[in-house]
Amino acid sequence: MLTTIYEVIDYTGNRYLIAKAAMKRARQINFIGDEGLQKFNGKIVTLALKQVMDEEIKFMLSREEKPVEKEA
Repeated sequence: MLTTIYEVIDYTGNRYLIAKAAMKRARQINFIGDEGLQKFNGKIVTLALKQVMDEEIKFMLSREEKPVEKEA
């Protein structure tokens, strides 16, 4: 199923993490390709976002990318 902007807006998890994961996945697809790319008419970001939202790929923040919490 195609991921819509409304699914992203309604996402209850960390939207920053989803966006970051989709961005990294889009870069990977751009360099190495993906079998599903033809189905999405070459729209790399749409495919990457779908894969992230549907949990077809696993992702996590690396140690240096973890958000810094502000001190009180």
